[in-house]
Amino acid sequence: MIDNILNKKSSIRDFDKSELDDGTILSLFEAARKAPSAFNEQPWRFILADRKNINDFDLILGTLTDKNRAWAVNASILVIVLAKTNLTRNDNPNKHYLYDTASAVANLTFKARSLDIHVHQMGGFDSEKVKNNFSVSNQFEPAVVLAIGKKSELYLEPVEQPLELNRKSLNEILFGNKFAEPHSILSEENQLII
Repeated sequence: MIDNILNKKSSIRDFDKSELDDGTILSLFEAARKAPSAFNEQPWRFILADRKNINDFDLILGTLTDKNRAWAVNASILVIVLAKTNLTRNDNPNKHYLYDTASAVANLTFKARSLDIHVHQMGGFDSEKVKNNFSVSNQFEPAVVLAIGKKSELYLEPVEQPLELNRKSLNEILFGNKFAEPHSILSEENQLII
């Protein structure tokens, strides 16, 4: 099942405006909560706005770029993802805070896709507006905003193309003992299997 999820690129912009039930929403954040993190720090925090809380929903919309706002308005929920920059145990910088937070978002995304719900991650937002609109402590950095929901029935599936067309080849990202030289596992025989 995980291969099916990974092989279907899903950054739709055509949501159907439907509400997600509370149990479904909570299951997404329960999946995020279970992500691993350095020192079990769990640096991720989420600000959630659904269509039942339109004022909060509009506050998040107001942090987005015009281009993102135009389609994100139709999502079922909007989520601001925050990452705690320092370790709780000693207040030293946590060099893994964004990596760990991304793991939580990945868990949430995989859970959503298993429920036929789509997650579109956005970097096009104003961090200062996020901090001001939601009184975010300086200990946290806004990392990404998520638009989550079901795709519109009017959404036209793109013509299926192999994922590799949009991704770097393994030769470009998997190295052995010399950086930028493909690992020996990437021999011609093994590449045929991949």
